[in-house]
Amino acid sequence: MKPPRWFRWRPAAIVLGLAVALALLPPVARISVYTQNQLTLTFVTIAAALAWNWLGGYLGQVSFGHAALFGLGGFVAARLQISAHLPMILAWTAGGLVAGLYALAWGHPTLRLRGPYFSIATIGVGEATRLVCTYWDWFTGGSSGMSLPVTAGLKLQLYWYGIAIALVGVATSYWLRRSPLGMALLAIKSDVDAAGDVGISSVRLQDGVLFLSGLAMGICGAFNASYYSFIEPVETLGFEKSISFVFMGVIGGVGTILGPALGAVVFVLVRQYFIASYPQLYLGLFGVLLVLVILFEPLGLTGLSLRVARRFGYRERPDLST
Repeated sequence: MKPPRWFRWRPAAIVLGLAVALALLPPVARISVYTQNQLTLTFVTIAAALAWNWLGGYLGQVSFGHAALFGLGGFVAARLQISAHLPMILAWTAGGLVAGLYALAWGHPTLRLRGPYFSIATIGVGEATRLVCTYWDWFTGGSSGMSLPVTAGLKLQLYWYGIAIALVGVATSYWLRRSPLGMALLAIKSDVDAAGDVGISSVRLQDGVLFLSGLAMGICGAFNASYYSFIEPVETLGFEKSISFVFMGVIGGVGTILGPALGAVVFVLVRQYFIASYPQLYLGLFGVLLVLVILFEPLGLTGLSLRVARRFGYRERPDLST
C-alpha cells in the first residue's frame, strides 16, 4: 500500500531508530538510575509539550489551563487504581478519555473566543479546577493528595512506556502538521471566518484537536502520577504547571512539528539546574529566558537551528503535503 504524499520515510526511520536506541540504553549501556529517571520524565514531558502545541501552535489558541487536563487525568487514573484496582494502562486510558471530554466541555464554547480572550478563559478554567480538586477530598484526597501502589520494577517499566508515549506524540504531531488536515488547521489559525467560507468545518476540527490534546495531556498526567506514586492538587494543577507547557512551546518553536519536544528537553535539564542552584529565583529566570526568546528568535530553537543550517547551505524543500 502506497503511503500518502505527505509521509516521509527518512524522518520516520530516524525517529524510530532513536526510540529503539533509547529503549536499549538500560539493559545494554547500564545507565544509572538517576539518568534513567531523568530520561523518563523527559519522555512524558515531550509528549505533554507536543499535546499543548496541537492547540496552541497549530490552531493558535494559546491555553494557560492545560494543567487542568494534566491533573484531572492523573486524579482519575489514581482513583481508579486505588478504588477500582484497575490495571495501570487501563487507568491511564480512562484518565485520558475523561480529560479529553472535560476539555470539550469547557473548550467547545470558549473556542469561539480568539486571541487573549481565549487565554484568559483558560486561566479561569485551570484555577477553578484546582480549587474543586483541592476541596474534593473523596476524589483527590484533598490537599494531602493520594499515594498510588508501588510495584517492583515499576520505574524501568515506566521508562519504556515513556518512550512509547513520546513516540506516539511525535507521530501525531507529524500527522497533524503535514497532512491535509494540518493545512486546514493552519487556515483556521490564519482566519477562521475565511476558512469557513471555503468549506472548512472549523468547529468540528477545533473540537477534534482539543479532544486529542486533552486525551494526550490526561494520559501524561496519569503517567506522571504513576511515576511519582503520588499526586496532589497544588503541584499538579497549579498555574506554574500550565505556564511550563507554554514555555516549552515557545522555547522550542510554537507551531513546529518537533520544536516543543526540543523545548521540553531544555526545560527538564534547565529546571533541574535552576532549582538546585537558584531555588527562590528559578521562575523569574525562566521568565527572563522566555522574554529573550520571544524578542530575538520567535521560532525558538527550531528557528535557530534553521538559521544555522542555512549558513551551511541547507535549503528547505517545497511543502508537498497538499
